Amino acid sequence: MKILKNSLFLSLFLALTLTSCDEGGDPNPGGTATQKFAGDWHIIALEPDGVTPAFGGDYNLFSTYNASSNDENFWIDDHDSWMEIKTKVQALDFNALTFAGQPNAPELYTGGTVTVTNGKILKNAAESFGGHVVDSIYFEAEFDWDPGTVYKFAGHKRTGFLEDEL
Repeated sequence: MKILKNSLFLSLFLALTLTSCDEGGDPNPGGTATQKFAGDWHIIALEPDGVTPAFGGDYNLFSTYNASSNDENFWIDDHDSWMEIKTKVQALDFNALTFAGQPNAPELYTGGTVTVTNGKILKNAAESFGGHVVDSIYFEAEFDWDPGTVYKFAGHKRTGFLEDEL
């Protein structure tokens, strides 16, 4: 009797467990409106000449990610590194992967403002530090703490491979 009772319990348990795991429908959550612009990037800030690193800096990790509005807006974020830029920008052309921000948009790390212009992502147009073909990113930014100076930001997409990390 005990074996029959245990077998019945086990059968009932398995039946409930297996049916309770059925998610039904399409398990793909989909993407976001700006997923083509999203990622982690190794970016260097350059002086207006486009050659000299700004303030003697080097590459820093930036992230671009969608805004909660899930429209053409997305964030550029350097994780509060030395250039201190976290601002919302807008995708201008989803096919050409161009973007810009509003004039004097809020910059969240300093409480100041920043104007981002001439943003562009180029597919497979760069090499990572380890030699992998990746996307490149470029944009210009003018900060309220240095009015009239337009810094150039250039870099490439992060692969996550150890040889590509700083």
